[in-house]
Amino acid sequence: MKTLKTYLYLLLLLLSISGKSQVNLDSLWTVWNDESKADTSRLKAMKSIAYDGYLFSQPDSAFYYAELVYDFAQSINNKKYMAGASFLQGKAYKKQRNLLRAIDYYMKSLKISEDIEDKESIAAISNNIGNIYKSQGNLDKALEYHLNSLKIAKELGHKKDMAKSFNNIGNVYSSQGDLQKSMDYHIKSLNISEEIDDKELMATSFNNIGIIYEDKGDLEKAMDNHIKSLKISEDIGIKYGTGNSFNNIGSIYQAQGDLQKAME
Repeated sequence: MKTLKTYLYLLLLLLSISGKSQVNLDSLWTVWNDESKADTSRLKAMKSIAYDGYLFSQPDSAFYYAELVYDFAQSINNKKYMAGASFLQGKAYKKQRNLLRAIDYYMKSLKISEDIEDKESIAAISNNIGNIYKSQGNLDKALEYHLNSLKIAKELGHKKDMAKSFNNIGNVYSSQGDLQKSMDYHIKSLNISEEIDDKELMATSFNNIGIIYEDKGDLEKAMDNHIKSLKISEDIGIKYGTGNSFNNIGSIYQAQGDLQKAME
C-alpha cells in the first residue's frame, strides 16, 4: 500500500509541475547569444533554458543545454556553475529513470562543490544522492547522505533544509521497518515546519505521520493526520497534496470496511 501511495504522490506532483507556466525561452536565448552580456548572465540564462524550459518535459534536451553551461563555465573557470550544470544533468537522467547515470553526475557535482567548499550545494546534492540510494534499496548509503545533508543544514542554520532532511531520514527508517524512529524524525520535521510556518512541509509531515500510524494499525490517528494534511493542501492550493490525501483517506475507509466512503 505504501508503494502505491508513494507512486500516486509522485505522479500527482509531476502533473502539477508539468502544468506550470512556461518561461520566456526567446528572451533567454537572446541573453545567451549576446556575447556583450556578462558571463554570469549568459550562464544563468542557459541554465534557466535547461531547467525551466526542458527538464520536466524533455530531459534529454535539458541534459544537452546543461552541457553548454558546463563547457562555458569550465572555459572561464566558474566552478559553481560547473557544479550546477552537472547537478542538472543528474536530474535529467533521474527524470529518465537512469539512476546509475544520475548518481554519476550528482557525484561529479558533489566533488566540485566540495572543492569550492560550497556547503549549501553539498547539502542539496547529498540529499538527492540519498534519495537515489533509497530508490535503489541501498538504505545504509541513503541514510549516510541524508545525515550528512542534515549536519550541514544545522551548521548553516537552514531550518527548511533541516525539516526536509528529517523527513527524508524518517522515510529511510520507515523503509527499514523502524516505525518508531521514522515517527520521531517526521515529528521533528513537523515541529520545524510549524516553527517556520512552511505549510507545504507541514502537509508533507502530517501525510507521512498518517502513513506510519496506518502501518501501525492505528487508523483513527492515521485519519486525523491525513485530514490535517488535506486541509493544509486545500488551503494553499497544492493539488498534488490534495489528491494524495484523498487517496490516503480512501484507503483508510477501505481498511475500515466502509467501501462507499472509500470510493468517494
